[in-house]
Amino acid sequence: MKNAIVFCSGAGTNGEDLSRFPGRFIAQVPQLKRLVINCQRTGIDQFHIITDNSGYLKNILMDDPRITSGINWVLPGESVSIDSGRVLVLESSLVLVNSAPLEKFIGDSSECREDEFSVLVQQDAGPVVGLDGETGYVNSYFGGGNSVLGAFSVDSKELAAIVSSGEFDAWFAKEAVRNRMRVFSADVGYWYRLSDTEESVKEAERIIFSQVGKTATGWIARNINGRASLPLSKLLVRTPLTPNAVSVIINLIGVICGPFYALGHPVLGALFMQAATVLDRCDGEVARIKLMETKNGQWVDTISDQFTVLSFLIGVPVGYYLQGGSSVAVVLGSYNITVFILFLIWSFYFLIKYTNSGSLVAYFEVDKHINPKELSFLRKFLARLRFLGRRNYYSAALVLLALIGGNSLVLFATSFALTFFLIHQLEDVIRIFRIGKQEEVFQEETEQG
Repeated sequence: MKNAIVFCSGAGTNGEDLSRFPGRFIAQVPQLKRLVINCQRTGIDQFHIITDNSGYLKNILMDDPRITSGINWVLPGESVSIDSGRVLVLESSLVLVNSAPLEKFIGDSSECREDEFSVLVQQDAGPVVGLDGETGYVNSYFGGGNSVLGAFSVDSKELAAIVSSGEFDAWFAKEAVRNRMRVFSADVGYWYRLSDTEESVKEAERIIFSQVGKTATGWIARNINGRASLPLSKLLVRTPLTPNAVSVIINLIGVICGPFYALGHPVLGALFMQAATVLDRCDGEVARIKLMETKNGQWVDTISDQFTVLSFLIGVPVGYYLQGGSSVAVVLGSYNITVFILFLIWSFYFLIKYTNSGSLVAYFEVDKHINPKELSFLRKFLARLRFLGRRNYYSAALVLLALIGGNSLVLFATSFALTFFLIHQLEDVIRIFRIGKQEEVFQEETEQG
């Protein structure tokens, strides 16, 4: 599905004035812009926006590099020309949390026959449509309520009737009794239909924030760190700070941990790292809320995170050495930093060559490239412990280690953990490069044959 029509004027299926919603800011993003960007991410590359106020709406969308699709501005009642295929039809009151549920609706609708309509309905809301028991088609429309969310899929041949009607509620009531409209259930919590009240805007923002909080990986991130970061993210989205700027600021806090470790205050150092770890979710939350996620942003987050870790790896042995002048601090500190640098070189290489991501979380895709039968028992065992390498786990553990044994315990524990991850990574390197060599040999044999 490549075409979408967005109605920004006329009466919606609830009888509301659709011209009142396109410019409403939902979590600091104009409603029309949120619709367009999310639709773009599903593959829509041409929009036909029905409005009698195109000058104002053009200002909302212009000069935004994220919007790359073509936009056709259409006056109410004018015809829309689309050659063939199904078309996504949206009311401007529909709030999308992200593009994934819309993509599912588009995929489900593609199975409809040419003469069928599809309508998105939220089943947990009050029923406003009746269904034929035998065919499953909509056979009546009661009107009102938020059950019909404002997303439809129709064949391009049916567009004339929709566009010329100018009143969505009248068109929908007419089509509902023709036994050709199929209902698709909406995933609860990913869609919302605005009404003309401030309470409605607040509810839409609440749904968006709640879904963003569910994207965390790991129990600690979801249930502890996320509860602390989300309130701050709600404040940050109201500032002009970009997600990349948030990443840098948060990791400036994290870098402070190293000097505290070095000065003999390991607990304070651990607390600063833990604070940066908790707040590290903010940049991603702000990016998802404001629809500003990019691969470059992932790399900025990943690289800035490493400065916090490097500050920690330098500060701990320095602090231990200054306490007692032990050469062990120099040896283990050098070892830890070397392993860390090797880890970064290999991980960044893997992300660039084998993934389409700039996040270290994507390194776990290494398992897709390795035959599990070829892995050693130790590598399989370490894979089960790999989640401990996420900062939200080991950062919390460092606070406890600093309380119990100070710099010395933190240093030895870090060296111990890095040794296991070095073993894990060395086997990954060997297996991946072996696969690469096999692919090269196969390619050469194919070309020669």
